[in-house]
Amino acid sequence: MSLKLTYNEVDPKALTKEEVREVQRFRLRSLIKRVYENSPYYHKLFKERGLTLDDIKAPEDLVKLPFTYKDDLRRHAYPHGGDFLAVPFENLVGWHMTSGTTGIPTVNAYTWSDVEVWSNLVARSLVAAGVTKNDIVMNIYGYGLFTGGIGLHQGIQRIGAKVIPWSTGRTEALARALKDFKATVITGTPSYELLVAETLRKLNIDAENELQLRLAIPGAEAMTKEMLERIEDELSLKTRGGRALEIYGLTEALGPGVAQECPDDNHEWLHIWADHYLVEIIDPETGERVSEDEEGEMVITTLSKEAMPLIRYRTRDITSLIESDDQIPFPKIRMLKGRLDDVIFYKGVKLFPTAIANVLMSYEEVKEFQIVVDKTNREHRLIIKVETEKPSEKLVEKLIEEIRTVAFVTPEVEFVSLGTLPRFEGKSKRVVIKD
Repeated sequence: MSLKLTYNEVDPKALTKEEVREVQRFRLRSLIKRVYENSPYYHKLFKERGLTLDDIKAPEDLVKLPFTYKDDLRRHAYPHGGDFLAVPFENLVGWHMTSGTTGIPTVNAYTWSDVEVWSNLVARSLVAAGVTKNDIVMNIYGYGLFTGGIGLHQGIQRIGAKVIPWSTGRTEALARALKDFKATVITGTPSYELLVAETLRKLNIDAENELQLRLAIPGAEAMTKEMLERIEDELSLKTRGGRALEIYGLTEALGPGVAQECPDDNHEWLHIWADHYLVEIIDPETGERVSEDEEGEMVITTLSKEAMPLIRYRTRDITSLIESDDQIPFPKIRMLKGRLDDVIFYKGVKLFPTAIANVLMSYEEVKEFQIVVDKTNREHRLIIKVETEKPSEKLVEKLIEEIRTVAFVTPEVEFVSLGTLPRFEGKSKRVVIKD
């Protein structure tokens, strides 16, 4: 077949599976040449390992190169891109960063080409979810150094949809604006979307009869099937034929728009845009690649990033990879189990907070929750604080039994009154560690 490099980047069905693989292989060879010639960081790695351009021609050859870690970016890229830059400084048009809640934040530099690719991929994600130019989108991701707000804003406008650049905050006014503007799509973290739903109830705005919302595009934090189903229910999305469909991304790979759940994925899978991102799944302990559909850590090589391309970047996200089984030809990653950085070590057991969240969000009685790991005494305690209108011993027993089944530990369940636990406009912080 002839290589197809010119195609509609916004259309998730523009390529066949074989064309996706061909584009991926071509862009990989181009990437290797660019970083070898222009990136001081990667050129040094090639030299240290005695590698030339001819040594890496296909995805399987990437194992000859070492992984790139977040600490590498902290040491060699902050603040402008440093040794990771593969273009002259004057070609940059700006930066985005992670939140930097622990130590030095990781930075991503952008050229105009990067911004264009990013906008196309967010637009492709929205199209895959079912957004059209006729939609009015309430964008409640934070704007600024965080990639969410601006990333979604650009993608929304790229497909010709109408964007309301709300950002976070003023939640009661936001709830009223959803009604007044007749918004049909809402973005934002799942935690904030649920806070919006709670605020609607507080203001006596009937989501089913007074709103026009049909789609939610949650992202930026780990979520569960149960959480997505709750968003669908509380915003009455299914009554208008819609869904809550996750968007995935990370700052280091441009931002949101790396992968997207489509209506056929049943809150289990997301399509990864493999024409721009080469994904490996590895055993996080050994670094070895695992078999298809086997769970492991996702490693990303950015095929089209111009300013700061990354090779074999360890995301710390736990997932698996399979071929597509629906009309969108791009491979799929399983909805993220969580991040390795989020694992809780409790009495010798590794706990993923999402496993506990799965249980809690499946009960409509649970309005909010907090996971507290108390290590202040010799006998460590795992306390699940549950905000509910309907506390009962029966609910305690059910929660303990189901959490014990999925997490292999026995928690304490503590009921608290409504409004006691914090709500989140940005990324949620439902895990509290007391040392």
